[in-house]
Amino acid sequence: MDRLDPLDMRAGDPDRERTAEVLRRAAGDGRIDLDELDDRLGRAYAAKTYRDLQAVVADLPDDPATRAPLAPLAPVDRTETLELRAGISDVRRSGTWAVPARLRVWPSMGNVKLDFRRADCPHRLVEIDVNGGAGNLVLILPEGWAVDVDGLRTGWGAVKNRRSGTPGPDGVLVRVTGGMGMGSLVARDAYFYEK
Repeated sequence: MDRLDPLDMRAGDPDRERTAEVLRRAAGDGRIDLDELDDRLGRAYAAKTYRDLQAVVADLPDDPATRAPLAPLAPVDRTETLELRAGISDVRRSGTWAVPARLRVWPSMGNVKLDFRRADCPHRLVEIDVNGGAGNLVLILPEGWAVDVDGLRTGWGAVKNRRSGTPGPDGVLVRVTGGMGMGSLVARDAYFYEK
């Protein structure tokens, strides 16, 4: 049986988001106009395979810093860095999910919401590096967790941290660094979000 060409493998939402970011950057550089950006974003979000995504950015410069992925992503394990990009739409992690030791988030125009209430977190320290735009980063934390924002730069946004201090004996310290841009960081107790 012939092996499937990697370009014909199914793409996922993170792949579509990265391709959309390449397109937005290309529009910002004047390589494509806004009508073409709308058309290509529609094709990117409708893409089924890596080949479909490649076709959307094929005529853009092949710069490793900006190109869309051409191969499937490896599964994220607890030792890797999880990257979450909220271009126009929001990105959320909630319910039962595996929390890695490090996360990188880009709340460009959408919001990144991380709900740790039922998350599986074996770490005592979770580091979140933010490269913010106009979107917000929202952290929903269980009892005993704390948030350190001393290394976070703010632009026009705000920091609303109701969970500063030291974590409890079985808690986790979430250290947030980087910059927020125009958006805000909101770190709140879980009871604010109970039904």
